[in-house]
Amino acid sequence: MKLFGKIHRSIKHERRHVRLDWMVALTLLVLLVLSCMMVYSASMIGNKYGTFTSGIPVSETYFLQRQAMWAILAYLAFLLFSVAIPFEVFKEKELLKYGFIVMFILLLIPQLMPAINGAKSWIRIGSFSFQPSTLAQLFIIMYMAFILETRKVKLRQICTSSELLKIFGIPLSLVTLIAIQNDTGMMLITLSVIGIMTLCSNMHSQNVKKIISLALIAGVAVLMLFMIKSTLFSSGTSYRTNRLKVFINPFSEDLAAAADQVINSYVAFGNGGLFGRGLGNSIQKLGYLPEAHTDFILAIIAEELGFVGVVFVVVLLLLLIGKVIFSGTKSRNTFSAMYSLGFASLLVVQGVVNIGGVTASIPMTGVPLPFISNGGSSILILSIGLGIATNILAHVKYLRSNK
Repeated sequence: MKLFGKIHRSIKHERRHVRLDWMVALTLLVLLVLSCMMVYSASMIGNKYGTFTSGIPVSETYFLQRQAMWAILAYLAFLLFSVAIPFEVFKEKELLKYGFIVMFILLLIPQLMPAINGAKSWIRIGSFSFQPSTLAQLFIIMYMAFILETRKVKLRQICTSSELLKIFGIPLSLVTLIAIQNDTGMMLITLSVIGIMTLCSNMHSQNVKKIISLALIAGVAVLMLFMIKSTLFSSGTSYRTNRLKVFINPFSEDLAAAADQVINSYVAFGNGGLFGRGLGNSIQKLGYLPEAHTDFILAIIAEELGFVGVVFVVVLLLLLIGKVIFSGTKSRNTFSAMYSLGFASLLVVQGVVNIGGVTASIPMTGVPLPFISNGGSSILILSIGLGIATNILAHVKYLRSNK
């Protein structure tokens, strides 16, 4: 009750500088509208034949309706966290403690669910599905920002490995649970974000080296766990191996089925050219790209809207990232600075991994394109994260205008 009282008072007194950054708000709105358009375009034909719904035919607008509902909810959540809820709420120790317990339970539940593409990372209840690792990423960024603020004096001194393990134990334990889900993409992205936030802090260089060593040890342990699981149980190891082989040589005759997505993605980019074939006129969405409305939606954008359309999407994402980085670099508060840089790094790494996978510049990892790919939990949580960053940006602007 004491925690809720603190939160209520913080929200009640959020009268300062709560002016919404209209550039961020408009950019997000354009991305969400574009997301609904492209999800509809990518899925409308396949829906008739059940291409994306396990062979069960559904309405042409099935995914559009779901995506539009989540987009509206995500935008409302963005507005709420931008102007009504102060970012200081999220560094309450008690809130983070309860948040960790909830995240720990949520990350364990998928182990009871059937695997999808070799990974047990989804909670499915009827038609509702939720990927808790996306929420875990946002929580880890908050917790890392909290650690780097409350322990900054300690971390500027040389710490022992056991001390560092104790300080970073909670984020690393959540990453371990993500790794157990066999979701390599989410695990690597989360570790990358933690690494970037660590390097951006004023931590002693010896501590950074020790953290890297601990991460390498943890990585070896996870690889050993995967090997044991692949020996005793059926897992996604062969699926992961095929993705690596496809990255090395997608045109190998031995990988004809596994390389279909990458090759058809190449074809989509080639078909699109500079200005595209026109909205709704993609050929590759006609059963050639199995994940046309999710992980490979950029390939459909490239085919229908051309190189210009791809650049437009990337520029919008870079605009959001630039705004978030600006709020972090100009903030006088360690928590807000670290949170902003952490969230910006999440958008950068996730965007690079998706675009790299679609273009076969890096191995495919099944990561959605931020704010664009079909997926309610992803756009909702990213919009909440962006809302918190926008609240920090409003705080920065207020302080700069009242110098």
